[in-house]
Amino acid sequence: MTGNHSGRGTGNGSGRGNSRNNGGRQEYSSSRNSGHAGSGHRGSGSGNRGHGSRREDRELTRVVVAAAGLVAAVVACALILKGNAGSGTSDAASAGTTGGSVGAAVITGESADAASDTAAVSASSSGASSETAAAAGNSAGTAASQTAEETAAVTATDYTKKDRVIMQGVSVGGVDVSGLTEEQAEEKVNEKLNTLKQVAITLQGTDESQSVTVTAGELGLKWMNKGVLDTVGALDHGSNIIARYKDEKDLEKNGTDFDMQLGCDKNAILAVLQNQCAVFNKDAVNAGLTRSNGAFSITPGTTGQTVNEDTSADKIYAALTNGWSGQEETIDLDITTQEPKGSEEELAKVTDLLGTYTTDYSTSNVNRKTNIANGCRLINGHTLYPGETFSVLQAITPFTAENGYELAGSYLGAQVVDSFGGGICQVSTTLYNAVIRAELDVVERYNHSLIVTYVKPSMDAAIAESSGMDFKFKNNLSDPVYIEGYTGGGSITFNIYGVETRDSGRQISFESEVLETIEPEGEAVYTDSTQPVGFIKHVPAHTGYKAQLWKIVTENGKQVSKDIFNKSTYNTAPTSVTVGTAGTVSAALQAAIDAQSIEGVEAALAAPAEGTAGDGSSASSGDSQAASDELTAAAQKAAQDAYAAALSQGADENTAMAAAQAAAQQVVAAAGTGSSTGQ
Repeated sequence: MTGNHSGRGTGNGSGRGNSRNNGGRQEYSSSRNSGHAGSGHRGSGSGNRGHGSRREDRELTRVVVAAAGLVAAVVACALILKGNAGSGTSDAASAGTTGGSVGAAVITGESADAASDTAAVSASSSGASSETAAAAGNSAGTAASQTAEETAAVTATDYTKKDRVIMQGVSVGGVDVSGLTEEQAEEKVNEKLNTLKQVAITLQGTDESQSVTVTAGELGLKWMNKGVLDTVGALDHGSNIIARYKDEKDLEKNGTDFDMQLGCDKNAILAVLQNQCAVFNKDAVNAGLTRSNGAFSITPGTTGQTVNEDTSADKIYAALTNGWSGQEETIDLDITTQEPKGSEEELAKVTDLLGTYTTDYSTSNVNRKTNIANGCRLINGHTLYPGETFSVLQAITPFTAENGYELAGSYLGAQVVDSFGGGICQVSTTLYNAVIRAELDVVERYNHSLIVTYVKPSMDAAIAESSGMDFKFKNNLSDPVYIEGYTGGGSITFNIYGVETRDSGRQISFESEVLETIEPEGEAVYTDSTQPVGFIKHVPAHTGYKAQLWKIVTENGKQVSKDIFNKSTYNTAPTSVTVGTAGTVSAALQAAIDAQSIEGVEAALAAPAEGTAGDGSSASSGDSQAASDELTAAAQKAAQDAYAAALSQGADENTAMAAAQAAAQQVVAAAGTGSSTGQ
């Protein structure tokens, strides 16, 4: 409608409003009002259409509009007062009247246009100026429209989000969600996601034999844009009647499929690559040499490969999130290859003997001989390329029965104790002397805690798995070298072969020099709970030394240099005995142990046991000796097995020894023995 209104001045207000009743539901989409002094033209309003009824929507809208009217009244009053502060009490009174009229108009259900009319009339009749009347009409209409629209949008969203029904023709990721609530639609799309999670994905290596098949779910497949349901739920529920009508018709005719964006969990992908695709990784095996009957033969190398986890994870992620069909997929992994070192031409030149050394172990017991031969076997045949470092400890460990070792004597501080691999230091020492004569770089070397007898002072190289002592050397030459080791006739020999580049007149030698000798003092008694009472082992004293090794170079028989090559310090160790304590230790024996008296220990063990004849004879002495020997063997066997088992499970040497002692004590306790025959 149109009309004119005049009072003390003239005013102009115009307004447009769109409302639609859909299913008995009123929604105000827009309302705009403007006023211009002097024209006297007021508003026009248009249109209602409806399709059915919904009582709850009508009630909701009524509440929203009423609240908007109250806000509009307050805004109108504020604007009137602000714009006419100098007009006196007449405009102030007019503002109050206008505010009340607008509030009443909107609360009773009038539109924004009606609120504008009411504000203008009320302002003029209250004696306001024409400018004030115009401002009242304009402000009331605008405030009512904006407040109604904003409040309705917020309230309607809170009220209908779980209940609003998605229009016909709408799908998400190919899943038809027409006529469903948003919650129902989410459940239905999740059903598709769960189906996709079961699809098989094959991760392919470099050839057909290398493949791993997992599910998309194992790769962390997930639905990324669940917020799309807010978009589809809002269709045909907006405030713009024209846009809503257009959406409805478009969907009825063409339908709309909203994208279902997929993602993956990068951590899940990496876990699959690390745990299931590690079988694709293999080290390159360099070409090598073998020597038999004085002749070399060449062994070809093999190519290695490694799965590049980061770039492979990126490929998998892209394949499943960028246009994936949802069908079974094969993805080629990103694999890096490593070519082996060595060529036939390069290795064919390795024929010259660069350094050699031999040591004797003919007086060793059977177990120590076994350990030396086994360690030599594990080192023999290695080809070392330029720049590579060789670790003796890495090559010959673990020291276990499964790796070919026996229990034999070895140094533990100032003691000689039985351990798996006892005697292995003679292997590293012999190799050390061959290496230094080939003039390869020594990277790591330790001397023994006590002096050894198979080489001179400062010419040894000790290793110990428990403390990490190792002998390492580096090939500092421009050609490969080959390590040959063999045993026989009670001796061990190592040869270093390569390409000789040193002048034929150049000769090197090594000279040991003792700087200080330290004599041992006192005596010591050690106990071994893996051995039964009556067992005793004597160990001679060890003299301490301070020594150094000289490297001497001659050319054509003339000395050109003499340099200190290394320095070593060896501890002293007193004469000692080790006695068994598995069983009942007599008071005399315990007193001798406490006093660290070897003589006292020997006397206590020589004394007859209680209940025997004074001359030490016994009717059952033969049986007792046999039983003692059998018990000793059983305890030693239990200790060996426990020691080997502990080492194979990753225990250090001290822990393994404790396990061995406990096992031996258990055997002795089970036998119920009270003392050995030596008492």
